[in-house]
Amino acid sequence: MAEQGYHLQYLLYSVALDRYLKRRLPDYRPERYFGGVLYLFVRGVRPGWTTEEGLPTGLFFHRPTPAVIESLSALFGPVEVLA
Repeated sequence: MAEQGYHLQYLLYSVALDRYLKRRLPDYRPERYFGGVLYLFVRGVRPGWTTEEGLPTGLFFHRPTPAVIESLSALFGPVEVLA
């Protein structure tokens, strides 16, 4: 994830999705509607393969907090919310 910059990618996608949902859902709340990010690396998924922590390999999940998404979104300027 870190070597290829996927963390930045999923954060940018999270900001884009957050902005989209704000425009589309009048009652949008990220804690309800945003479940997080899941990456599946197909070549890394094999039966019995686990990390040192015992977790399956080839999977990455993270749910950035609404505060993180809002902070990053602020860097791109204001969002116009449709009425």
